[in-house]
Amino acid sequence: MNEIHNWKRWIGTDESGKGDYFGPLVVAGVYVEPECRCKLLEIGITDGKKISNSLVRKLADWMWINYEGHIQIEEKMPDEYNKEYDNLIIRGENSSRILANLHISVIQTLSKRFEVKHALVDKFPYNDKTSLIPQQDIKIKLVTKGERDIAVAAASIIARDRFLAGMESLSNKYEFQLPRGASQVIDAGREFVKLNGEESLRNVAKLHFRTTQQVIG
Repeated sequence: MNEIHNWKRWIGTDESGKGDYFGPLVVAGVYVEPECRCKLLEIGITDGKKISNSLVRKLADWMWINYEGHIQIEEKMPDEYNKEYDNLIIRGENSSRILANLHISVIQTLSKRFEVKHALVDKFPYNDKTSLIPQQDIKIKLVTKGERDIAVAAASIIARDRFLAGMESLSNKYEFQLPRGASQVIDAGREFVKLNGEESLRNVAKLHFRTTQQVIG
């Protein structure tokens, strides 16, 4: 982690659901200072993408109980996500703008809550890096494999937990088990449309994925 920075207090952000056809897009941020950092390391916080869902839920519950004030979440459920994406296309932008906005919102909220001057963002494809600078006086660093950092790792767990909760909520609402991923979900998508109608797909899936054409085409 010291290879990335030597900050004592900082915000780490990460997202979940970006590559999943079904479910929400979630960005989480976690503020870390020396005492919090030690506690997170002690309980084994690591990249939420590399551990089981059950462990993700367990670690996320612990963080909410012990560090709720250090956590901030922003999410777009599929219906809202699709509406925003349609508006972005009209303006010549793409889904990365949605993701950037969520990261900015998380960082801005946490930087108002704490006296913090640095934020670390798990790097994602986006050309306009200047738009990732919030109005507050805070320096943002984008790095690949950001989960090496304890704050980003903690954020990845919180984001993954919230994504899983969103998937569970949508699955319960439609009484249909929505699968994760993007490539092996076509059959499930077709079955969902058969049961609920094509219009309902926008309430559970990110329609700009190529998967949509395979589902309804």
